[in-house]
Amino acid sequence: MALYQNSTVNDEKLILGNYKIEVAATALATYTNIGAGILTSFSHEPTMYDAQAGNAPDPIEGVATEVCKLDFEMIEYDSSVLSVIHGGLITSTTISSVQTINAGGNSDPTITPKAYRCTNTRMQGTTTVENIIIVYRATPDTGPKFSLKSDNDTDPIAVMPLSVTGKLDTGRSAGDQLYSITYDVYEG
Repeated sequence: MALYQNSTVNDEKLILGNYKIEVAATALATYTNIGAGILTSFSHEPTMYDAQAGNAPDPIEGVATEVCKLDFEMIEYDSSVLSVIHGGLITSTTISSVQTINAGGNSDPTITPKAYRCTNTRMQGTTTVENIIIVYRATPDTGPKFSLKSDNDTDPIAVMPLSVTGKLDTGRSAGDQLYSITYDVYEG
């Protein structure tokens, strides 16, 4: 069987660079930049099902549930941003120049979902183009966590990994309840 290979790559269709990560109460609200960090992955994860009656020729197949995941690493820690991201799991206070995060024993164990917007902006020729991912309703998979390094490490910056799971926003139209990805197509 012959091997066929692309002779060129269409640069306008490549996924490039990294993203500014923002969080908001809803997809239409004002977003807050979470600070320096890196989006490490995005995934859409449907759980499929099939059912077949004993006398039916073909199974019925469909989607049982679907979620999406955003994984990112933060390198700036702002207590108010962490509080927003975690949707009530933790609280924060700032007095003068001191920020404090408090957690544990929350009387309302409900975690409020947040919208996440991730934007990659780049130049194609002389034109600015964007790739925007919006997850409409997501909650964190864990509380804050980080691995510390020695102050004398060649790279002493500790990162705070965070994974959020987007679930269906049933207040939106069917077919547009989980996320959107908008991509500027550059034709230069």
